[in-house]
Amino acid sequence: MEHRSFTSIRSEPRKVRWIWLVYLALYAVAIPWYWPDEYVGPIVLGFPLWVATTLLAILALAIWTTFVIHRFWLVDDEGDQADG
Repeated sequence: MEHRSFTSIRSEPRKVRWIWLVYLALYAVAIPWYWPDEYVGPIVLGFPLWVATTLLAILALAIWTTFVIHRFWLVDDEGDQADG
């Protein structure tokens, strides 16, 4: 039996394929697997370049997730009014 909160969902982001491609790209940038061993590079805001890149990618992931939830997760208003 489904919970009544789930019956009011009209659209979910998991059904939009290109959203997952953006997530994949952001995670690929966030995980520093592509940097050479022992590479530090220039210092950005007190961090090595690879750390600054990872932190910026994590921030981008958070912003992207917020955007996706607000733009693509559509819920019927009936469920919101019944609870309030």
